[in-house]
Amino acid sequence: MSTGEYKIGKARVLLVQGDITEMDTDAIVNAANSSLMGGGGVDGAIHRKGGPKILEECKRIRATEWPDGLPTGKAVITTGGNLKAKYVI
Repeated sequence: MSTGEYKIGKARVLLVQGDITEMDTDAIVNAANSSLMGGGGVDGAIHRKGGPKILEECKRIRATEWPDGLPTGKAVITTGGNLKAKYVI
């Protein structure tokens, strides 16, 4: 995997090129749509590799917090399921 590190103010940003489903990190950021139900591309790969726990949490979030779908600009966090990452944002 190739990486690049940047400082922005007091923050350190690490850019990594590789398979996001193989990242051993605290959290990964998903490119999900408003339904949160998994789909194609990166979102589908995360759901497939992460297993049913991610989808279960997404369904709970939709039922209890965002019944009409997640609005643009909002984010939620779920378990990483079977992923190496602890959480999916």
